[in-house]
This record gives sequence, C-alpha cells and structure tokens, in this order.
Amino acid sequence: MFSKDIVIFIPSILEAEKIFNIQGFQKNNHFYSSTYNGHTVIITGVGKTNSAITSALFHSQYSTHSSILTGICGAYEESGLNIGDIVCIEKDYLVDECNYNGENITTLNEKGFLKDNEYCGIFKCVNDFKSVTSNTVSLIANEKQLVKKYMDKTKALVENMEGAAFGIAANRFNVHPYQIRAVSNYASVQENQKWDIKKACKNLKEAVDFFIKSLVQ
Repeated sequence: MFSKDIVIFIPSILEAEKIFNIQGFQKNNHFYSSTYNGHTVIITGVGKTNSAITSALFHSQYSTHSSILTGICGAYEESGLNIGDIVCIEKDYLVDECNYNGENITTLNEKGFLKDNEYCGIFKCVNDFKSVTSNTVSLIANEKQLVKKYMDKTKALVENMEGAAFGIAANRFNVHPYQIRAVSNYASVQENQKWDIKKACKNLKEAVDFFIKSLVQ
C-alpha cells in the first residue's frame, strides 16, 4: 500500500539513488517504489512513453494530495539559467512531436492532429522557485540549429524527457501536479554542455525537502 498524501515521481532508480540516496526499490502493484521520509517514491521510467503509462496507471487507481515529478534537466544556453539552478515547471510541451523539414518545426497541434491539452502538460508552481516553461523531447538534438528551434517554438528555457507526457496524463485525471527540476547541463553541442550532476542532485534534494516541508505545514 502506498502513502498517498505526497507522492514523488522520478524517472530512474539511478536519479533516485543520486538525489535522495534511496535504496530498496520493489515492484508493488505494477510500480517500482520505495519511500523517502515516509513519502512514496515511484519510478516513472525514462522517456515519454514510460512516463505517460506510469502516471496514467497510478492516477487511475489512486488519488493524491500532491504529486511531484522531479529529476534533472538541461537548460538552453540562452535561458540565463546556471548549472545547479532549481526550476518549477508550469507548462511542458511535446515539442518534437512534429514535422521538421530541415528549416522549420511544425508541431502536431499546429497541423490539427492534437488539441492544445494533448500537446502541453500543466503543472502547479510555487513562489519559492523560478517558474519556467519546458520542452519534453525524445530526440536529444545536440545540434545548435535544432536546439534553437525547440526553444523558439515554445519559448521554453529547459528541456527534459518525461514532463509533458506525465503532465498530460495526470491532467486527464484532473490532477495538476508539480514538477521541480535541477539544471544539470546545457542542451547544446557536446563541448558546451558543462555537466555537473553532483551539484544538480545536491541542490534538488534540498529543494524537494524544502518543498515537502512547505506542503505539510
């Protein structure tokens, strides 16, 4: 049985171990789960498909007071964000669900195949952290022209691999979750990425601890 007041969702066991030092994940009723300070932690799996399946399955069976998706993310070089910064994502777009002709990106909602609420996940935000828009991608571009097109299309400052799918699935069940991320690198060509996972994980743990305390007060 899960503790359902606050449920933390995180893409991978590796991130859970590095950020929260959580061990002992077990498969329980379709979910790989453990606990952190008495709160359930659920592994979504990396990427859009895993994230959508896990969040939809969970929210179809359980109601929560607060669902929190967390993990690391990449910031766009022009975002003004620094490695280790904490962001609270308010909108997250399926930016690479699109047609790309080498010059322009035309998203599936622009082509009429998706409604806006099927293209963008909506999250709650809090004043304690910088609120940003994000892109969720399957294709990690590492190529300046396409990375800039991702950013320009939605005015996002960061990108990740799970958020939009998680948010859209949760929103279908009238859940408006939170998404708190730490910048671990820049979404850029390899020589400009400047990875610092250790710093991002340390800052993210402190941020999530602070956020959970504010929820339970």
